[in-house]
Amino acid sequence: MTKESVCVKIIVRGIVQGIGFRWFVKDVAQEEGIFGYVKNNIDGSVEIVAQAKNNNVLQKFIERIRKEHPYAVINDLEITSIKAEQNYENFNIKF
Repeated sequence: MTKESVCVKIIVRGIVQGIGFRWFVKDVAQEEGIFGYVKNNIDGSVEIVAQAKNNNVLQKFIERIRKEHPYAVINDLEITSIKAEQNYENFNIKF
């Protein structure tokens, strides 16, 4: 990623586990050129770390994950800007 890249941690709360949401997020991330990971949290939320080349790409990714999954019911998206802990080379599902 370039120096202009942006990175956020997103906690997604609602009905987001057991419906293929992580695979959906991975597919959207790959389509939009997002790097990082997605994982289930023990409290039923889903955590996403997303690194993008610029804020416009990141915002499009966030809007897509908010609206496009047919079964997800998203009650809250907690978005925090973070410094990338590493230079992600792809987007993975963490188990």
